[in-house]
Amino acid sequence: MTVPVATAAASAGSRTGATRSTVDTARRARLAGAEVIGLTSCAQSPLSETSTHTLVAGGQDLVFGLETTASRIAHLVTVDALAQTLLALRASTAERTLHLSADVTADHSY
Repeated sequence: MTVPVATAAASAGSRTGATRSTVDTARRARLAGAEVIGLTSCAQSPLSETSTHTLVAGGQDLVFGLETTASRIAHLVTVDALAQTLLALRASTAERTLHLSADVTADHSY
């Protein structure tokens, strides 16, 4: 099954919004015509500049270093909420996409 470019979407997550491989992948997806949803803890970042839509969750670094863990938890909760919302709104499409994802990742699993 091929997803039409006009309806293609990609998500990219980086706590700092500056992870080179993540930002480069988001840029390539945008160049291919995909809508990119960026998830980061930094509103002003290369990922937020590259993304079509940016979700900011978590906090910036402070002295204690616990912000990294808190940001990752916030990102996980955000992704889970988005996934559950999409499943509820578009159950049949979500199921087809889930099977597609499973086919793509099957070679990387035992």
